[in-house]
Amino acid sequence: MTKNNSIIDFTKIIKRLELIKNLISLEEENEISEQIDKLQKLVLDDTVKSIIKHLQQKSYGIAVKEIEIFINKHHQVAIYIDPEIEALRFEAKALEYEIQQLSDEKVELDKLIYEFSVRHNKELGELIIKILKYRKEKSKGTKQQAEAEKDYESFYTNFEATKEEKIADLTEEELKELKDKYRKASKLCHPDVVEESQKETAHKIFTELNTAYERNDLKRVSEILESLQQGKIFTSKADTANEKQTLQAEIERLRARLHDLNEEINKIKTSETYEQILNITDWDEYFAKTKLQLQEQLNHLEDGEK
Repeated sequence: MTKNNSIIDFTKIIKRLELIKNLISLEEENEISEQIDKLQKLVLDDTVKSIIKHLQQKSYGIAVKEIEIFINKHHQVAIYIDPEIEALRFEAKALEYEIQQLSDEKVELDKLIYEFSVRHNKELGELIIKILKYRKEKSKGTKQQAEAEKDYESFYTNFEATKEEKIADLTEEELKELKDKYRKASKLCHPDVVEESQKETAHKIFTELNTAYERNDLKRVSEILESLQQGKIFTSKADTANEKQTLQAEIERLRARLHDLNEEINKIKTSETYEQILNITDWDEYFAKTKLQLQEQLNHLEDGEK
């Protein structure tokens, strides 16, 4: 009986042991420890654990002998996998990793803009609404009326939708924990890399995770991560596909998604809002200064009405 009733993957174990045996023959001792670490991540039986012990003790002669016995004994148990399928699966996994990295980058950009937007509405929203309302009233009967009304309605709608949004204040240590847990959770439920039948469920969890992350809700992000780690309900399509055509189609889909993500990130980075945020070195100073300017502008408009 193996740990947690998991199945031993003899194919991966044999390949890893063969690689270690070749490294020993090449006297590449520095690389052996890395392969041992990777081997220990697999489900192992007592024989392989014994081999690892000999390797760690640098008893390479005994280790090689036991490796050969193990391979000869279990070679027929190992399932043959077409090398091209393995290569395609590796390519798909590499693309999945790139997508997750880019997705994390996009989430960080979205989070920054969201935080700025929430604070902008909180500190400046009511003043801006008053100013836009004055402009709307003054523009009646002029060519600027339609544009002034549109500006007012657009800002007012956005302000009402977001004025109750709150972002928790976290310490630097808590923010670091939040980011770390978010990234671990996102990799477990990212809808771009799971099997087709799981995408809808993954998308719901991923959306909730992103919302919690934007709001600095460390408690909820922690809960989602714990649930994902315990449930382990999602699997990568690259891990489960065994046909060349299926893997090739998945690779094309992943490449297309990668392209779209790059486009989305580029669009954010070239947006007026993001460029404005980049130019602000101190948010406190910016909002204090802008609030004063808007108040002066409002006072001027009110004086004009008297």
